[in-house]
Amino acid sequence: MKLTKIKIYGFGKWIDQEFDISTDYQVIFGQNEAGKTTLLTFIKSILFGFATNRGENKYQQYKPKHASRYGGELEFVDDKYTWTVIRVGGKSGGDLTLFRDDQQVPESLITQITGGFSKEEYENTHVLNDESIFSIYKMTEEQLETEIMSVGAVGSKAWLATADELESDSEKLYKSRGKKQPLVQALEQNQKLLQKKASFENQQSAYDTVNKKIKSIDELSINNRNDYQKAIKEQNDLLNLSKKWAKFQEYQQLIKSDTSLPNPISTDDWEKTLRLNQELQTLNSSQQSMGSLTAKEQSHLDFYRTNKVEIDEIKSHRNEIQQIQFEVNNLNQSLNNNDNRIDQLFTNDPQLDENMKVLTVEELNSLSRPTNKTLNTPLLAVSAAALLLAFFMSGILRVAAGIIFVISVVSAIYQQRSISETDISRDFLNEKGYSKVSLETVKNIQPRLIHLKQLQSEQKSLEIFLKKQETQLHFWNAKLQRLNLIDSSDDLISSIDRYFNELSVIKAKAEVINSTQIESGVSKTERMSDLQQQLNSVLDKYQVSTMDKLSALRTMQQDKRNLINQIKSDKEYLGDDYNKLLEFHTFEELSDRLTMLNKQVKDLMQSNDQMNRQMGTLKEKRDQIFDDREYRQVSEELTQNKADLIELYDDWLANKLASNWIHEMLNLASENRYPKMLNTAKRYFNLLTSGNYINIELKDNKLKLTNLDKTKFDVHELSKATTVQLYLSLRLAFIKEISDLVNLPILIDDAFVDFDSDRTENIMELVKDISKTNQIIYVTARLTSDVDNKHILRLEEDIHA
Repeated sequence: MKLTKIKIYGFGKWIDQEFDISTDYQVIFGQNEAGKTTLLTFIKSILFGFATNRGENKYQQYKPKHASRYGGELEFVDDKYTWTVIRVGGKSGGDLTLFRDDQQVPESLITQITGGFSKEEYENTHVLNDESIFSIYKMTEEQLETEIMSVGAVGSKAWLATADELESDSEKLYKSRGKKQPLVQALEQNQKLLQKKASFENQQSAYDTVNKKIKSIDELSINNRNDYQKAIKEQNDLLNLSKKWAKFQEYQQLIKSDTSLPNPISTDDWEKTLRLNQELQTLNSSQQSMGSLTAKEQSHLDFYRTNKVEIDEIKSHRNEIQQIQFEVNNLNQSLNNNDNRIDQLFTNDPQLDENMKVLTVEELNSLSRPTNKTLNTPLLAVSAAALLLAFFMSGILRVAAGIIFVISVVSAIYQQRSISETDISRDFLNEKGYSKVSLETVKNIQPRLIHLKQLQSEQKSLEIFLKKQETQLHFWNAKLQRLNLIDSSDDLISSIDRYFNELSVIKAKAEVINSTQIESGVSKTERMSDLQQQLNSVLDKYQVSTMDKLSALRTMQQDKRNLINQIKSDKEYLGDDYNKLLEFHTFEELSDRLTMLNKQVKDLMQSNDQMNRQMGTLKEKRDQIFDDREYRQVSEELTQNKADLIELYDDWLANKLASNWIHEMLNLASENRYPKMLNTAKRYFNLLTSGNYINIELKDNKLKLTNLDKTKFDVHELSKATTVQLYLSLRLAFIKEISDLVNLPILIDDAFVDFDSDRTENIMELVKDISKTNQIIYVTARLTSDVDNKHILRLEEDIHA
């Protein structure tokens, strides 16, 4: 891809200018401020986008002050096409337009020109300026090695710097002959702790023997406590079953009853028969004289008509009220059952207190740590005796007595601190409600306490729901009382049914009287016959012959409905316990099982207390054999040390492996190109040094340079000028090797101002050689005599505008 033409609309001082560019190498000559660097910046900006208005980038924008348009065009040619890249001012680096020959193509095809390179990658490979050359002079040995080695792959400089940082970090953690590194110190501490722990092993043997016995009894105690908890649960379950036995027997009898309702009397039919029968009776009684409502009946009817809306509302909610009554009864039964369970818990364990709080796992574990004993009385006695001897003895004996007194006092102070720590634990238990309760009891009581808290929580939930239902029941009860519809009975449903039955009779009677008064020509006999026919029709429907038999049938059906409700209530009350109750044939069998379980609970409790006493005796014996606090401290330090070792080793290994991995990956990434690049660089280096250096080789990831005398040099052993020549050789050789990936022009911005005349001539020879495969645009303020005029573009001050 060769750049053939530059067309500038407006960029910095360049306005409406066009330049033709040679396809091999183009030297652009001009004095300072002639616009040489601006021209190269223009090429990069059109290819990769204008600089943004942030930070130092804003100084690379070169927005023109005297032009209407910002941007321009670049024309490239390859083996097939002519490409025109147009970029003008706009968002995100400017608005790009791309033409292939004369046809506009998508912007994404710009990668066929740039090879997918970013602006940063292009500048790091194809752009050489005095700044990059002068930076070589300021580098340390390590920085120079990194800079030279990074030429082999795009972006590898940052990776090599990272690898060096990782290697440095790993050496801060560990060095084979180091002493101050954390990992070295942790390894030394590990050896010391292992030796210290070994010194405890002889004393530990007797200690371990007692510990095994304690562990064995503790396992038995755990099994015993588990059996005890199971027995307590079964005991509570049996006690609950015994309280449900009477209801269970009732339920067993009720389910044997006939609860079928083959032809239930509907409410509409019942009310219709009441009305028809009442009307017939009224007509019969009014054969001699016209009947009328009594004062009480008229008052009853007037009250209904006055309060019709509220009374009809009660009738429409009759079934809802009945359901609320049913739920209230069930909730009261459940609360009573829960109360009995809670009472049984307190009966089984008198030490249980509702003020006790359940301990967390961490709090329980703190109770399992060894506790300190009270002050040693013999120690105090020795201290007192030593004090008396110090007063009454003289010489060496007095001194010895004084020493014994001091040691005894120090020991007493230490023990007092331990006792204070124990008191703190005791205060903590008192705050939790465990005053005057042993530590073993505190631990053993936890399962029952959890059960108690669960029951209390369930009790609270039941009470809340009961209060809600009772509130609704109270609402309807108050409404019935206000309307004077309730009698002395507490059953709201019975009162509601009784009221509406009476109302139906009165309304039927009133209708008869009213219809009789309206009738004129129709005979009462015909009316009574019609009513009787309607009544008989309903009686025939339910296969009875008289109203009395229909009333008896309804009473029987109502009794069956009550029986069904009672069976449902009993079934809900018994719940899952019904199947458990079926396991017992008689109440005596259940009572015998409960008696046996009570004895088992008592035996398990006694066994648990006995094992607790044995445990206490063994712990005392263990404390007398060996105080393992120091041993535990060494063990804890060793555990922490091992954790530190693992963490430090992981960090060291991660840094070491990451550093090695970066080097390996860069070697793999460049191994296909590096040999060819070194061969090319060797030829370039030989040319730039006028034949003084004849070879470049890579050995152990380090470059070795060989001169005419066969003497080998490391990179940092070269002179600064020769180092720059090596750097240029590698950079230019690398550009040539990747020309199959990206073949953009090499931009050189007065990079060789520090070269003497011989080196400048050598570099120009190299430019001509490279330009056979890679186009080079070289801007300078200093010309050499061996450059052909046709390759020189002279910038004059008067062509800028």
